[in-house]
Amino acid sequence: MRTGAVIVAAGHKSPTLFRPMMPVGDTTVIRRIIIILQQAGVDPVVVITGKQGDELEKHISKLQVICLRNDRYERTQMFDSICMGLQYLEGLCDRALVLPAKYPLLLTRTVNELLKSTAAVACPVCGGHRGHPVLIRGELIGKITGYDGPMGLRGALRQPEIDALMDEIPVEDEGIFWPAEGDGRLAEPPKGRERIPMHPKVQLALAREELFFDQSMARFLQITDHTGSMQTACRQMHMSYTKGWKMLKAAEKQLGYPLLFTQSGGAEGGSSRLSPQARELLDRYFQMEKELNETAKRLFENCFLQGNEEQR
Repeated sequence: MRTGAVIVAAGHKSPTLFRPMMPVGDTTVIRRIIIILQQAGVDPVVVITGKQGDELEKHISKLQVICLRNDRYERTQMFDSICMGLQYLEGLCDRALVLPAKYPLLLTRTVNELLKSTAAVACPVCGGHRGHPVLIRGELIGKITGYDGPMGLRGALRQPEIDALMDEIPVEDEGIFWPAEGDGRLAEPPKGRERIPMHPKVQLALAREELFFDQSMARFLQITDHTGSMQTACRQMHMSYTKGWKMLKAAEKQLGYPLLFTQSGGAEGGSSRLSPQARELLDRYFQMEKELNETAKRLFENCFLQGNEEQR
């Protein structure tokens, strides 16, 4: 079951404080949240940007996330950004995690516990209080995004037909509701929570004479397939169209077959679709990447964690 995520980092109702770029330990709020989700195998991660959009997108450009810009963030509610992300993920993932970019002390083990749920909608609970992120199955996305009542996402989740499906997952993690705010609560994080625990990071690349297919190329094809546009893929990956085109042609030269079929014209510069060979290549790449990550996790636990509590 594939799980994506929507992180709202558009800066709604934050005239001075911009939480996503606040420092936490050796990183920032937004980078820490993304890393925590990716450690749990969440992919793709969609970040909704707005305020300081160019700066924020550049800041996270190497983390293999998808950035969607809400240019109307000053005139819209957070729920509008949430719906933007959910609508993008609908049909791309089986379910989606949703959270604002303000809870950087969330633990990976909490996300892992949440992902074990088979309910249509779930959330973590600590000390009797619900927190973030919220997990939403694909079949409920339409009902969530179609909600036009008060209280945004909270109101959407409190609809009787949805609230009755909520699975509350008990966790021992105050990070699910410990916000990054200027009130001192994050100024001194709990001991041992300042830094993200050490973890394995596997990056799969394919090569012949040269390296030609890696995570960036896979993400580029995935987004192009989902949106039908190379220009949109480049924009969401925060790279130039020229770079995307060169990357594509270099891969096609090494493979010996076309990866995209393109058609000129239209507001987005025409349409693009994956070739049958590209679709098979992408499926095999993601399957191998999944198995490598699972193997790396087991090896890491055996080599680094057994008998070494300091690394946990």
